[in-house]
Amino acid sequence: MSALADNGRSMQRLPKWAIVLAGMLMVAFLLAPAAAVLLTRQPRIAVDGTRLPAGQLPTDVAVSGETVWVVSGRDNRVVALDARDVEQAPEVHAAGSSPLRLAIGQGSVWTANAGEDTVTRIDPLVPGSGREIKLGSEAVDVAVSSEGTWVSNGSGGTVTRIDPISNRPAGEPVRTGRFPTALTVGAGFVWVVNSGDGTVARIDPREDVVIGRQLPVGRDPQDIAVGHGSVWVANRGDGTITRLSASDGRRQGAPIRVGGAPGALAITRDAVLVLDTVSGDVWAIAPGTGRVQHLSKVDGFPTSLAVGAGSAWVVDARGGTVTRLRNNP
Repeated sequence: MSALADNGRSMQRLPKWAIVLAGMLMVAFLLAPAAAVLLTRQPRIAVDGTRLPAGQLPTDVAVSGETVWVVSGRDNRVVALDARDVEQAPEVHAAGSSPLRLAIGQGSVWTANAGEDTVTRIDPLVPGSGREIKLGSEAVDVAVSSEGTWVSNGSGGTVTRIDPISNRPAGEPVRTGRFPTALTVGAGFVWVVNSGDGTVARIDPREDVVIGRQLPVGRDPQDIAVGHGSVWVANRGDGTITRLSASDGRRQGAPIRVGGAPGALAITRDAVLVLDTVSGDVWAIAPGTGRVQHLSKVDGFPTSLAVGAGSAWVVDARGGTVTRLRNNP
């Protein structure tokens, strides 16, 4: 899952990284991907009652323009919803086996297919399109930069870069740590959460190498986002957010306690949005002061968050829906 720009990587980074196929769908319920959000100076969001069907076991969401893209893991597909007309029947695109995360970039929608160790590249302008790219190790999360598409390979302990021109893995996988899961792009690096050892690694995307040592964070880190000059890590195991310098990775201040199980992050213009993937509470952290403010609560089993098309969109994996949140003045 999944921390990028105001246009909507959504991406709460969800625990969609499973080490074996049998456990992938269950693990997907425990993590959350990252998202990039645009809110007002004093963010206040509320559920407006709109819950859109999004297939069976939806696990991740992203927004591009007026289109809301949702991974439907049990259906092996991606659903494209028109935010301007939510009653309209969605477009459906085939993906690989057990797609759990998605990202938008290089003019395409990319899904990490944990069930068959592949990534699917979908051209939004071609209904039914889908090119599968073989990785050789399970795909957990995906992010896109100008240098390529980056995929975390959980049990392999590596990150693979895909060349968007050839649609093939480029070079050797980069070893980052124990069980890399969530990853994102920002401040000139690819930032990778190693959930197995509670660390973060930063990759130089021009050289395909890890810079410096692994950076210790909290227990059971699940999501990562870059913004406000910092790198933010959601530590689901101890209910905290770790803040690192985006320039050198050094820790900035003490961990910030937010809820009980923060599993997804979103960088806004004025805040860092945090989703508790157990309670459904949504919080905002003020970057300047570290002050935490409760914003809203989402029912069901929220796993992923994205913002775009004038709303925030939260996936409910158990209910098979996407809930729309409105910005309130």
